[in-house]
Amino acid sequence: MSSIRIRVLAGCAAGVMAFVSLIAEPALSQSGNPVVQGRIEVKVLSSRYDLVSGGDALVEVRASGGALASELKVSLNGRQLLTPLKFDQPTNTLRGIVSGLDTGANWLQVRGPTGYSVSQALVNHPIEGPILSGPHMTPYECRTTESGLGEPLDENCSAPTKLEWFYKSTGPAVGTGPSATQFKALADKAARPADLATATTIDGRSVPYIVRVESGVINRSIYRIAVLDDPASAGVASDGWNGRLGVTFGGGCGTQYNQGSNTAQSALSDLYLSRGFAYMNATELVNQLHCNPILQGETLMMLKEHFIEEYGVPKWTVGTGGSGGAIQQMGITQMYPGLLDGLQPSASFPDSSMQTADCGLLQNYWKTAAGKKWSQEKKTAVEGYTPGTCAAWERSFVRTIQANFADGCGIADKSLVYDPKRNPKGVRCTTQEMRVNIYGRDPATGFARRPIDNVGVEYGLKALNDKVITVEEFLQLNEKIGGNDIDGGFSAKRTAGDTTAISAIYASGIFNTFGGGLSNVPVLNYRGYTDAIGDIHDRHRDLTIRARLEKATGRSDNQVIWVGPARSDKVNLGSEALTVMTQWLDAIAADPAPLNTDKVVKHKPAKAADAYWLADGTMEVEKAGWDNSTGFGQAYPVHSEPRILAGAPVSNDVMKCQLKPVDFSAYAVKFSSSQQARLKKIFPGGVCDWSKPSVGYSLIQGTYRKY
Repeated sequence: MSSIRIRVLAGCAAGVMAFVSLIAEPALSQSGNPVVQGRIEVKVLSSRYDLVSGGDALVEVRASGGALASELKVSLNGRQLLTPLKFDQPTNTLRGIVSGLDTGANWLQVRGPTGYSVSQALVNHPIEGPILSGPHMTPYECRTTESGLGEPLDENCSAPTKLEWFYKSTGPAVGTGPSATQFKALADKAARPADLATATTIDGRSVPYIVRVESGVINRSIYRIAVLDDPASAGVASDGWNGRLGVTFGGGCGTQYNQGSNTAQSALSDLYLSRGFAYMNATELVNQLHCNPILQGETLMMLKEHFIEEYGVPKWTVGTGGSGGAIQQMGITQMYPGLLDGLQPSASFPDSSMQTADCGLLQNYWKTAAGKKWSQEKKTAVEGYTPGTCAAWERSFVRTIQANFADGCGIADKSLVYDPKRNPKGVRCTTQEMRVNIYGRDPATGFARRPIDNVGVEYGLKALNDKVITVEEFLQLNEKIGGNDIDGGFSAKRTAGDTTAISAIYASGIFNTFGGGLSNVPVLNYRGYTDAIGDIHDRHRDLTIRARLEKATGRSDNQVIWVGPARSDKVNLGSEALTVMTQWLDAIAADPAPLNTDKVVKHKPAKAADAYWLADGTMEVEKAGWDNSTGFGQAYPVHSEPRILAGAPVSNDVMKCQLKPVDFSAYAVKFSSSQQARLKKIFPGGVCDWSKPSVGYSLIQGTYRKY
């Protein structure tokens, strides 16, 4: 009888997800000689063995030690395979798709000619999901019709797979602005339009610039996969594929009870396709839909499994996308390491748990009689942002804590939306409801638990100590700012976060502490500088990301920060980033050493260094920091935000502060006895002790967690 060794490989070669490898080796006789010859190793290449979906998996069986793969017999659950695995003589392997998996546990058995064998478990899940994210949300409206896929086939908004071809024209772009494109539909696959362009891939091949877009539904998400494909070349869908995969992530932070919609044209990225990349997007990978990184990571996991089965194992996979798309790249890499090998987060935030409610409270205070007396200089000293930015936060994302913001729910039937009087059991349009499987429900209300908190926060503390505002203004602000009730409305009381939800936001990894997988991937943060125009995408967030990386790992040399002008026809940071990231990931993939931070940093290209660009295209290499007296800071000044100016660390990783007694000797100004009494009344439990971690703080408590 053979002996079986089980190895769990968590960090595999670039582009290959974690898998379980089962090895059958010959048993030894009492004399120590093998009873049988041969060694069998089984690898699941398309996913982790216990996270298979859709009834199939890409499997490789490798023979060695005198065994021949061609002599191995492979069966599934005791039955002959529907399609035999393909033998490759040079590598002595069998490889192919194992299909017909039952839902739940399956067993793939491989037998040698002399009887020794190994069995590999394959745990299959429905293509509609879920696998890890917990029960699907309800209600849920389909968007397959709007996305050109026809009427949904079931309650999970399934649709048949669809193939479409497009080509890039040598003629002028059609349309204006961001929607302008040179891509046209290829109505006749046998035709070669006179204006057909040629693409030259990064591996030096010139091919007709014809793109095949595959569309379908996985985990209730509408996906698109684009790849260079000449339909005249014997139906091979990867003629121009350079072996690398780009995945794009969309922005926002939404609370919509629907599937989301997109078009086949949304996958036509000239930046990626012209270089030969496969390029993938999906409705669930737009943060404006559900703002749930657990669900987004699960969806990417299932999409990548499908991609590998259809196209092959990519050399590596790189993420791209700004704002909420940056949040997804970093959050997914922390919670689902191995799905993305490199990150290009632009206009970044560390996660979607920023204290945006602060801006709503401040804007509300500025409207009061006392607040109207404040000068812009004083408001800015409290807000930290440039003028208009906090108001922009209020307009854009404070609404995600409002339970009855009907438009935010994204459903046609507004009668389903929660109203405290007319429909108290309706659906609530809040971020916490999108994450109820992670946070849980409050048994007292039935509502999703909420982690936001501002108890003990001294708004305007730095402005007070800098003597920009008076003690009276500081006291009035903190007396009146209040908080938000459970429906997101303004309340005279401060907001007390649910400690169960706070613990869950850290343990799950939704609040990104930047440990684990994030230290083992290249991270190239880049942005056009928009601080000065009141845009919420201010550049200090890249420095907060760096502070969290250093807090978690003691280093941040796998991260690069680039800043350029908001608009310049001489600076294209997205193109520069992909070029540098390609060099970086190619070098990592070519190195057989185990993946770790040292290996990532070892292969940094020379251009993978902190830098800023001037409008004329000049690149200035300089370490990014908080000092506005440097060349970097002079070109692109750094700003701040209300929590940091209230005393929070620059890592800004405290959801709910621990409290300490008020100590008047800690202030740079003097409080009268009556003012001291007022401050103690404002903060009866004490003020934030920012030297201590958040209540409920922890590093992520495991990856690929099931809810």
